[in-house]
Amino acid sequence: MPSLRSSSRTSLRPALTAAAVLTSTALLATACSSSATSPSGGSGDSGDSGGKQTVTFMGFYGTFQDAFTKTVIKPFEEANPNITVKYVPIQNSTEVLAKLRASTARPVADVALMDSSVAPTANKEKLFAPLDASKVPNLAQLVDAAKSKDGHGPAVTFDSLSILFNTKNVKKAPTSWNDLWNAEYKGKLAMPIADTRGVALIVALEKILQADYKQDIDPAIDKLKQLSSGVQTWQPSPDVYTAIQSGDADIAVGWNARGQYYKDSSGGVVQPVLPKEGTVTQVNTINLVNKSQNTAAAQKFINYAIGAEAQKAFDDEAFYAPVNKDVKLAADTENRTQASPEQQKNQIPVDWNWLTTRYTGWVDRIKQEVIGG
Repeated sequence: MPSLRSSSRTSLRPALTAAAVLTSTALLATACSSSATSPSGGSGDSGDSGGKQTVTFMGFYGTFQDAFTKTVIKPFEEANPNITVKYVPIQNSTEVLAKLRASTARPVADVALMDSSVAPTANKEKLFAPLDASKVPNLAQLVDAAKSKDGHGPAVTFDSLSILFNTKNVKKAPTSWNDLWNAEYKGKLAMPIADTRGVALIVALEKILQADYKQDIDPAIDKLKQLSSGVQTWQPSPDVYTAIQSGDADIAVGWNARGQYYKDSSGGVVQPVLPKEGTVTQVNTINLVNKSQNTAAAQKFINYAIGAEAQKAFDDEAFYAPVNKDVKLAADTENRTQASPEQQKNQIPVDWNWLTTRYTGWVDRIKQEVIGG
C-alpha cells in the first residue's frame, strides 16, 4: 500500500488531473480501511487477509528458546509465510503473570507459556482466553494429561524434577533426594527453589517423610531448614545448569529436560538423576492471551506447537515428553525424558489444581523460613 507521503508527492505532478487525484485518494482510504483493526480481534484476525502478521510469544529463556525457535517457530514460519513469531524470553511463569496483569487493556503478548501451577490463576483472572477447538484441531490429538478441562491452554511439554551433579567433581553419583543432606556435599549445593522447583521438592520430601502435602508441609520445611547451612547458593547465575557445568556447584536441583540438554552440550559433565523415591511431573501450558490482536494467527501457532510434527522435533532436541498421542520418540530419546518407562513408574502424584491455591504461600515459606531463616 503506498504511503500518504508518496501519494501527496504524486498528486503534485502536472500530468495528474484533479479527477485522478480524487480517485487515488478514494482508493487509498479504502485500502487503509480494509487493513484497520477490527472490533472482533485485530488486524488480519480472520487469518486470510494476506497481510503480514506478528504473533508475540512469551517463552522461557536460554536453551528452551534456542530449541523451540529451531524446531517449532522456524518451521511454522516457513509453512505460514504471512506470520512472523516474535519470541520474548522470560525467566519464569511468575514473570509472565506479572507482565500480563500490567497490560490487560493492550496485552504485551499473543501467546504465552506458563506452568500448570500458575496458569489456573491466569485463567481465573481472564488473562488467558479459551481456545476455539475448530481453530486448534490438534487439541483432539492430545493425551488426557495434556488436556485442559475448561478449554484454556493445554500442556505443551511434560518434564520432571531431578538432581543434577558434576561428574568431574562428584565421584559417587547421588541416587536419592536424601543424598542432598550428605556431609560430602556440604557447601557445594545450588538450590534455586523459590519457585516451582521448590514446590515440587516439597511434594517429593513429603512422600519420603510419609506426610500428606495437602494436610501439613511442616515436615518438608523443617527438613529443608536442615539443608540450609550446606547450600552454596540459592540463586545460581546465570542458571543452575551452567553452575554445575562450570563446577561452581557440584550438586543441584533442576529440571530433567534442561539437565539432559546440558549433559550433551557439556560432554557429560552435567548429569541429571531420577531419585529412587520418584519425582514430580512439571507441566508447561501454552495459552492464548485474552484480547490478543492476532487471535487467528495465535491459535494457528498454538495448533502447530501441539501438533505431532512440532512435538517430535522439539522433544528430540530438548528432551521433553510429548503431549501429542501421535508422537513416538526413539527409544534412546524417550528413555531420557519424562515419558520413559522408569520415570512413568516413579511419578509422584500431584494435584496441581489444588496446589494453585497454595503455590504462593509455599514459595513464601521457602523464601522466609528456608532461604532467609
